[in-house]
Amino acid sequence: MKIYRELSPFLVVDGDSIREALAKIEQNKHKIVYVVDERSSLLGSFADGDFRRWCLEQQDIDLASPVVQVCNRNCISMLIDSRSKDIELELEHVNSSIPLLDDFGHVVALAEKGSSFVTIGEHRISGEDATFVIAEIGNNHQGSLEQAKALVDLAVEAGADCAKFQMRTMSELYGSAVTSANPEQDLGSQYALDLLERFQLRDDELFEVFDYCNERGIVAMCTPWDCESLEKLEKYGMPAYKIASADLTNFTLLNAAAETGKPLLCSTGMSSEDEIREAAEFLERHKAQFIFLHCNSTYPTPYKDVNLGYLENLREITRSVVGYSGHERGFSVALAAVSLGAKVIEKHLTTDRSLEGNDHTVSLLPDEFAQMVREVRVLEEALGAPRARAISQGEMANREVLAKSLFAKNAINSGQLITESDIVV
Repeated sequence: MKIYRELSPFLVVDGDSIREALAKIEQNKHKIVYVVDERSSLLGSFADGDFRRWCLEQQDIDLASPVVQVCNRNCISMLIDSRSKDIELELEHVNSSIPLLDDFGHVVALAEKGSSFVTIGEHRISGEDATFVIAEIGNNHQGSLEQAKALVDLAVEAGADCAKFQMRTMSELYGSAVTSANPEQDLGSQYALDLLERFQLRDDELFEVFDYCNERGIVAMCTPWDCESLEKLEKYGMPAYKIASADLTNFTLLNAAAETGKPLLCSTGMSSEDEIREAAEFLERHKAQFIFLHCNSTYPTPYKDVNLGYLENLREITRSVVGYSGHERGFSVALAAVSLGAKVIEKHLTTDRSLEGNDHTVSLLPDEFAQMVREVRVLEEALGAPRARAISQGEMANREVLAKSLFAKNAINSGQLITESDIVV
């Protein structure tokens, strides 16, 4: 099942003409539009079949007629908070899609048959598409706008699909009185707050980096650590959001992020099985587009704690594609995750692992990140797709030389019955 939150390709207003509705059907390639009033309340559906039936009833066909006069007023709809399983069951009985309504009858989403996928920028993430590789820059720019842009350049050169950053509103997260200079804070908290205060970019600087990502042709993404940051990023126009492991159980932030209608990539570090299932069910109820990333939030993660086998559990829980966000050293685990079906890979990127900050020690250097991306693409090519076994061109050439053939052991006369004794392999 696919859920659409961007509804403009699928909706026409009751005052629109039949010609305008037909043009939108041609553009959206889904063979249907839904007619709504100025408040987005559902009035009906309009498909090719509705148009043909209307044409047969008319003596004079006027495409300037309002589409509301022609639409099917009895189209099937469901509430947005219906269970996903119930929506999928209802989809089995329709030929197209089902509009999902809020309690006031407004169309807020669209459900359609088909395999689930998420689109971020120009990239489609599904079981059939290329792995989406994220260069997690975070605060590895050390609070320098120039270094942030330099890391974006390195991510582009390495072949990453996305450069990801983080935004925090310190006063909302920790309270206006909480600072690194507060003597009541323990040493660990003082150190963490000091790093965040020194190494954060200002909002305007972050937006400048996002613009630079767009110029360089790489997807810009950001982790909002609080609702105020999410609002700022939404006003900017982020294409998707990363939800940090620390916020998988923060349902206030999850709800606000789901309401944006943007795809969500959610890390699962530090969460129990029950918490992961609860978060998945919450996002399903809100009809969010989401992908869960298997993650262990230890820096660095011991290999014995990685447990890549959990990817299969995560796939069962979310009934969707899954990914991997790694904090172990190197990138061999990330490659193994791809071989096990991870379609999103996130690894930290730095220019110097000895720099001050929590993430540098588990980050890849630019040449290592580039090698990882190359190996991911090679691995994807080698994995292929399930299909019938076919002989490759190279195998066919070798078969001519290496494979066995049958030859006549003796002279064989015309019309003679050939027996095993007459031939040799």
